[in-house]
Amino acid sequence: MSRSTAALAIIPVRVGSQRLPGKALLTESGKELFLHTCEQAKLARNIDRVVVATDDDRVEHAARRHGFEVVRTGEACRTGSERCAEAAATIPCRAVLDIQGDWPEVEPRDLEALVDQLLRGDAVCNTLCAPLADAKTIQNPNVVKVVRGGNHKALYFSRAAIPFVKAGDFPIRRHIGVYGFVRATLLRVPGLPSSGLAEAESLEQLRFLENDIPMHVLDASSDPWGIETRSDYDAFLGRRRALQAADKQR
Repeated sequence: MSRSTAALAIIPVRVGSQRLPGKALLTESGKELFLHTCEQAKLARNIDRVVVATDDDRVEHAARRHGFEVVRTGEACRTGSERCAEAAATIPCRAVLDIQGDWPEVEPRDLEALVDQLLRGDAVCNTLCAPLADAKTIQNPNVVKVVRGGNHKALYFSRAAIPFVKAGDFPIRRHIGVYGFVRATLLRVPGLPSSGLAEAESLEQLRFLENDIPMHVLDASSDPWGIETRSDYDAFLGRRRALQAADKQR
């Protein structure tokens, strides 16, 4: 396999969001939301190809207008990872990142760390986390929490506040919506059965754990936030304005 196709980044994009309808196509930042994620992926030095996977004409047109490759996927895809698997089935590669389109501030060097671990053969599936200390945010079901073991592999993901800390000072970690896979593992995903945990929590990654796919959880070097609600999007716009103002002052 050629070196140029070692690592592939796929941004799965659908428009039917329930919490923030049409969020992928929101343009108050100057471009469609998912395009910020695409641009972050493009900055990662060890990602060789960036692809948008979608079943929506508007998403395809916006992606192509900004120079991004598009793979059309079926409407029957239940999750982002299933959409990525359908796209990856057509593209030879060794490692695939499934970068959720509503994570516009994910740090390129964190994507690089995921790819490095996969290409070294040290993981078949991995993801990112960041520390979480704010008590109100810990209770927010839109913020997904992850518990990992001493080997840095995921034990469980939940919208609930986990772990329950009865005494002492135990770190709480939130999940960042990026998944890395070796290609063969990703291609298994659409056929994985579920015991119902993934559906109960509405968290697709639980299906990986239910089927004995070990997930390494790496510490992110930055503090990106996903866009689930209108207030999340407004906060993102505020952070962008602050960065732009700081740049002008330099």
